[in-house]
Amino acid sequence: MNSEQLERMGFVEGDVVESIITTLSSDQEFNAAPMGVWVHPDHQLIIRPYEGTQTASNIQDVGEAVINITHDPHVFLVTAFKEELSSSPQFEFESAITVKAPRLAGMSGYLEVTVEPKLVEEDTPRYRELLCTLQHIEIASPFPVVLSRARCAAIECVIHATRVRAFHTIDEATTQRLVHRIDDLRTLVNRIAAKSPAAEVIQKVIEMLPRWTK
Repeated sequence: MNSEQLERMGFVEGDVVESIITTLSSDQEFNAAPMGVWVHPDHQLIIRPYEGTQTASNIQDVGEAVINITHDPHVFLVTAFKEELSSSPQFEFESAITVKAPRLAGMSGYLEVTVEPKLVEEDTPRYRELLCTLQHIEIASPFPVVLSRARCAAIECVIHATRVRAFHTIDEATTQRLVHRIDDLRTLVNRIAAKSPAAEVIQKVIEMLPRWTK
């Protein structure tokens, strides 16, 4: 892997980077979903798809993916909750350069990877750790993007909400902690950036929560 390019993009050993993973099914259908990417020693990239998800199934069948880099919380929202949102998802797929899996149009950068079937560590009932082999790096945006507490909070809010949806029937205590954390994030963003797109994302998440917490 090109460790210098990865570091410049923010992939630092021991850290986790939030991204959008795009994959291709055996039936040639595209899928996009938020997912963390872990950076292990020697700049190995690890993904942890939850068992039973479309992403996990596609990777098992095709073994390729694109790690799409974006700082836009709206992209995390619409790719995480495609079925729940009343309007059509506002993202478009386009062809990748070196893999059959698609990528999302308009992202800041792309890592095209093949995914090894072997586990990095023993699997758990919830997810597996899979090793990615980098095939292509592309930096699509030449401009720096400022760090925003509101955007970071909105992305974290979406991630928490995906866990509420996944585990509300099997772990009530954890679900309640996540709901409280989402409310804390809403309070933060309403204080510092109440009229921002990040606040709109969090509000949409709040509106969906009763589906899983009644």
